[in-house]
Amino acid sequence: MRSTASKLRNDLTGITDRLGSLIGELSAKRRNRYGNGIVFIGPEYYWDEPTSEQANQQLAIKRDYDDWFEILRSVFRDPTNDVGRRISEAHSSMVLWVELGSNWSITSNPADNIAALRRDAGKYHDILDILESSGSADEILIPDTNALATQPDPEQYKAIVDSDKFVFVLLPTVLGELDHLKNNHRNPEFREKVNKAITRIKGWRNQGNLRDGVTVNRNITVKAVAREPDIKKTLSWLDFDNKDDRIIASVLEVQASNPTARVILVTGDINLANKADVAKIETAELA
Repeated sequence: MRSTASKLRNDLTGITDRLGSLIGELSAKRRNRYGNGIVFIGPEYYWDEPTSEQANQQLAIKRDYDDWFEILRSVFRDPTNDVGRRISEAHSSMVLWVELGSNWSITSNPADNIAALRRDAGKYHDILDILESSGSADEILIPDTNALATQPDPEQYKAIVDSDKFVFVLLPTVLGELDHLKNNHRNPEFREKVNKAITRIKGWRNQGNLRDGVTVNRNITVKAVAREPDIKKTLSWLDFDNKDDRIIASVLEVQASNPTARVILVTGDINLANKADVAKIETAELA
């Protein structure tokens, strides 16, 4: 099962491996500390100028690292002072490697440089250990509006996870869209589907508090998220005025609250699925 924490760890390993291959190819030059009567105080070695191909590799690694770090920050959106400090220190160390900047860890030995990079990346792995030691290993399915309107029965989703036990999460943006579509969709057949979905949701509410979770079909827990996502604490490219983006932001918040769970966005919308891919969110379609 691929949880949020395990995906972050695997992606970090991939970035570190690529960066390690790059710096393993680069030459490190020794700095002349003395010149014109001035003593230079700083790292002893610096990187030689990369080739055009190496510079292109560096750009690709930097883009992927920046995206990865933004997702990490969205998961640790409210860190303690200690965790916040550790994230900041790990980020500062990693940026020096990614930017091929001045670095006290650089030596003339490529193997030593790669080992130093991995030690600095290890700071992140220690932080990810915090995520993996918390929460449960649930499987969480989150339908988008069309999926929920088309198929409101959670039992019909179990083939996605090949299990009859999972958490079925209703997002506020999705519920708001259903309320709008029940009267405004141009297709009367679809309006009827929407109204049936809303009736089923009201039935769950009558069984208990959806915020805490209601058990249906013996093993499935239905939960509803009450609040729209905090757009200030999510990915920078998401637009709160865009419904798809609010769904992505809500899924990220679910992941942040359940870092050891496998979270799947159920959607047949190609644009939403593409955005989910960028945000490293797993998606699936109903059969």
